[in-house]
Amino acid sequence: MSNFMQYAIQLAQMVEGQTGVNPPVGSVVVNDGRIVGLGAHLMQGDKHAEVQALDMAQDKAKGGTIYISLEPCTHYGSTPPCVNKIIEFGLSKVIYAVKDTTLPSEGNAILQKAGIEVEYQHSTEAAQLYEDFFKAKNNKVPEITVKVSTTLDGKQATDNGQSQWITNPEVKQDVYRLRHTHDAVLTGYGTVEADNPRYTTCIQDGKHPTRIILSRKGDIDFSKQIFHDNLSEIWIYTEHESLTSPNEHIKIIHLADCKLDNILTDIYERGVGKLLIEAGPRVTSAFLQSKYLDQLIIYYAPKIIGGRGIHQFYQTDHVIDLDQATQFEIISTELINQNIKMIMRKK
Repeated sequence: MSNFMQYAIQLAQMVEGQTGVNPPVGSVVVNDGRIVGLGAHLMQGDKHAEVQALDMAQDKAKGGTIYISLEPCTHYGSTPPCVNKIIEFGLSKVIYAVKDTTLPSEGNAILQKAGIEVEYQHSTEAAQLYEDFFKAKNNKVPEITVKVSTTLDGKQATDNGQSQWITNPEVKQDVYRLRHTHDAVLTGYGTVEADNPRYTTCIQDGKHPTRIILSRKGDIDFSKQIFHDNLSEIWIYTEHESLTSPNEHIKIIHLADCKLDNILTDIYERGVGKLLIEAGPRVTSAFLQSKYLDQLIIYYAPKIIGGRGIHQFYQTDHVIDLDQATQFEIISTELINQNIKMIMRKK
């Protein structure tokens, strides 16, 4: 892979989690061996990466090559098709790293008909970036990551409910960065009641995710600290029709049936493309048993706390036979000051 394509992929990775239901894309325009334009899709509804890069390059783009992390779009959405812009600027070649299987028409044919050479330069790194995006777009639900902080014996808290802090401060910083790369973080109201969290991103210039709370009954104590800042919106999903919001940054979303399918569809329609689940055993277990899970991240503290396992992070109503157990593939492991971070995907 060329350095220019690597730069385009890095640009896409830098904006991951801030493009809503649109893909993170990076683009680099090169002419005579020199970079003359750079671009990234910064937010949903904004200019696409190719347009950003070409607007920077201007006349220097003519006869050049554009490197793109994802195949350029061919449809009219909130912005015109990127293939039109590429043709307009007179580029001689387009190189992209991942085919967009969700496109309504063939970009290659459109560009080649205009006399532009097109090269598909596959990148495994870029493909991993878009794997969950394609699935989410087809299913109309967000990309979902479940995050769990636990002891070696699988407890999120002691039987008495003590949970602060199971993992170390360095893990907390890593979780802040994880929130930064997601549009929203979801939890159950039970966790809000027990832990009084804020779910913000305490890193320099970090992006605070939308905070989503599930409360079927709608019995909410608005004195909890999460409700007393306006760093990001709070959405409360409930079946309680008479629940009202105490201020404008808290949105009450009434659903007739707060089942997972309905909630996730509504969240996606509201522009959330990447959703992080940080919750207690009940909500965590619901997502681990669902068809929607894309990625599981577990932070293990080198502790065992015993007890009856009231707060075991994964719980089911019935015993699962070993041959029916959900299998995961380990993508990576990392040691964070004696705590272990494990990233997995469902097989």
